[in-house]
Amino acid sequence: MKFRNYKACIDYLFSLERAGIKYDLKNIRKLAELTGNPHKKFRSVHIAGTNGKGSVASVISSVLTEKGMKTGLYTSPHVKDFRERIRVNGKMIPKDYVIRFTEKHYKDIEKITPSFFEATTAMAFRYFADNGVDIAVIECGLGGRLDSTNILKPLVSVITSISIDHTEYLGNTIKSITYEKAGIIKKGVPCVIAGLKKDSAAQIRKTCRERKSPLTESVKTVKVKVTEDNEEGMTFSASSQHYDVKGLKLALPGSYQPENMKTVFGVLDVLSGKYKISFGEKELSRGIANVRKNTGFDYRFKTLGRNPYVVCDVSHNTEGIKNMRDTLKKFSYKNLYVIFGMMSDKEYRKCINELEKLNGFLILTKPDYKRAAEPAALYAAVRNRKRCVTKPGVKEAYSFARSKAGKRGLILVTGSFFLVSDFLKIYRTK
Repeated sequence: MKFRNYKACIDYLFSLERAGIKYDLKNIRKLAELTGNPHKKFRSVHIAGTNGKGSVASVISSVLTEKGMKTGLYTSPHVKDFRERIRVNGKMIPKDYVIRFTEKHYKDIEKITPSFFEATTAMAFRYFADNGVDIAVIECGLGGRLDSTNILKPLVSVITSISIDHTEYLGNTIKSITYEKAGIIKKGVPCVIAGLKKDSAAQIRKTCRERKSPLTESVKTVKVKVTEDNEEGMTFSASSQHYDVKGLKLALPGSYQPENMKTVFGVLDVLSGKYKISFGEKELSRGIANVRKNTGFDYRFKTLGRNPYVVCDVSHNTEGIKNMRDTLKKFSYKNLYVIFGMMSDKEYRKCINELEKLNGFLILTKPDYKRAAEPAALYAAVRNRKRCVTKPGVKEAYSFARSKAGKRGLILVTGSFFLVSDFLKIYRTK
C-alpha cells in the first residue's frame, strides 16, 4: 500500500477507530512480534492513572533530556497533530516515518485489524527502538492491565491519581479501576504512587507485596513547598530521599501540580537509588523549567489571551473539572464564561454538574468529531438553565462568549482535547 501523502496516511490510521477500543493484549503482541519486538530494545518508565499522567510523564522526560539522555515520550491524545504523541527529545516523529511504518506494515494491520491505539503504540515502540533511545517515558492510554502499552517491563511503574473514568472498560467502582491501574505493576519492578485514596492505596500495597515490587508512596517520601503560585505556574522546593532542591520553576498552572511534582521526585529517587541514574541541580532546574519546550506538553490551563482572559484546559473527566475551582482562584476576573463540549461516552452529566458549581455561564457546543455529544444532550444535564445556552459549533460558542465577557471576563474552553483542538483553529484566525 502506498499513501499519496501524510494526510492520507493519517486518515487511514484514524479509520482504524472503526474497530473501537480493543481492551486486551492479543493484537499488540502480534504487532510487536511482526515489528521485531521493539519494546524489548529500550528501557522505560511506565505511567498509568486517571489524571496527572501527562504532567508527570512530561516533566520526567524533560529532566532526562536535560541530563543528556536520548529520551522517548509517548502520550495521548494529541491536540493539533497526531505526531505530538510520539517524540524523541521533544521532537515529533517525522511525517515520512509515519508513512513508511504504515506502508511497511499495512498488510499486517489489515490482517490483525488492530485499533488505532494498538497500531500507533506499535509504531511508537518501533520508532524508539530505531532511534536508540536511552529511556522512553510511556503513558498508558486506557486503564493499565490490558492497555496496549502494558507489554513493557519498565524500570519503574508509576500510578498517578485514580478516579472514576472509562467505566465501560474499567468498571464503575474505584476498587475495580484501581485493579486495572495496578495491572502495570510487574514482578520485582519498583512502583511509585501518588497520594491515593485509602482503599486504592491499600489495594496497590497488596499488589506490590504479592509481586515483590518495592513501593514508593511519594506523598510520604517527598515534600514539596510552594513559594510562589499564580496563573503562569509555580515556584517550589522539593525534598526527597536523594534530592533537596530550591527555587524550581514549573510553568504549568494547576492546584494539582504539587502532587504531580511529588510523584516526579518519587520516580527520580527510584532511578537514582536502584539504577544509579542521578540528576544534578541544574539538570533538575532546567528540566522542570523547560518542560513545555522539551516535550510540547501544553494546554493544561494555558492562558492564550487577556482582556478578557482566554484559557484552554483539556480536563475531560470529573476529577479534572473539580480541580478547576482551586486553579481559577489564581485568576482575577469579573465574569466566567465556560465553553464546554465532551464525548458522548464520557460522564458529561457529572462534569456539567461540577461546572455549574463554578458560578459561571455555560456555553454548550460540539467539537467536529463523530463521538462528540450533541449540545441538546449536554443541555438536558444542566440544572440552572438560565445560565446556559447551546451553540452548534465552537466558532459560534466563542463569538457568544466574546460578546458577553467584556475586558474583565474569563473565557474557559474545556471538556475535550477535540474541543480545544477545534478552538485553536478558529482562535488563531479570529
